[in-house]
Amino acid sequence: MNTFSPDELKILEEKFRFTSLTNSSPLSIQISDLLDEAQIHLYLTAIKEKTKAANLGVAASLFVKRYSFAILAALYSMSVLNKRINFSLQNVSIQTLDESDPLWLPSIKFNKINLSPAPQQDRENWRNEILTDIFANHIEVLFNQLHQTTKLSKIIMWENIYIYIVWMYKNLLDDHQYSARYLDMKEDFEWIAARGKGILFGSYKDNPFLKFKSTDDALSNLEGPAQDRKTCCLSYLTENKGHFCKTCPIKRKRKS
Repeated sequence: MNTFSPDELKILEEKFRFTSLTNSSPLSIQISDLLDEAQIHLYLTAIKEKTKAANLGVAASLFVKRYSFAILAALYSMSVLNKRINFSLQNVSIQTLDESDPLWLPSIKFNKINLSPAPQQDRENWRNEILTDIFANHIEVLFNQLHQTTKLSKIIMWENIYIYIVWMYKNLLDDHQYSARYLDMKEDFEWIAARGKGILFGSYKDNPFLKFKSTDDALSNLEGPAQDRKTCCLSYLTENKGHFCKTCPIKRKRKS
């Protein structure tokens, strides 16, 4: 099957903001369009105005957090469904279906859903190809453009998506309905968070997620409460000014 089943689509829609709908809006955009300097500036300005962000850097950080759900959908497809989705920059768009939503929680649309199943052998190579498509060929390219436009630190951007990846795999590995997929999910997470080489993520000597591990064991980051962030995502500089995330390093410093 080269598409998702109705049940699979339902989960993607409910958990990962997956959509088949399109809405013409200043807050909807084809991701490949963000590689254009004028387009990305206009789009981040629209986010800034919508969220009352202090500057374009704050808007970019918020965008990365919202766009993390596209990554989650692709990783869920890989780890749980054993399917590879086309994650090219030209195949993904962000759709704002409810412009009245004060939180701005956009949806993710894949223009074409052409899935390929995992091979019966050499799953590691298949996984490396998927991670290269997601991170090196897509996310790193997008991060470079966001950094060039706003000077937002790429370390903040990488941690923004890391916390969502940890959240997803923690929930999946704790859910007994996915027990048949446990070993693949566990190995996928370890590969993403620690064991995967830097080249999978772009022009990196080391895996960029290694900066955010609290221990040498990547799986330990899935246990207990959410670990403290190493960087601030800057959300306190949006409409909710002064309200810090529970794991924010600035909040910790102010308490100490």
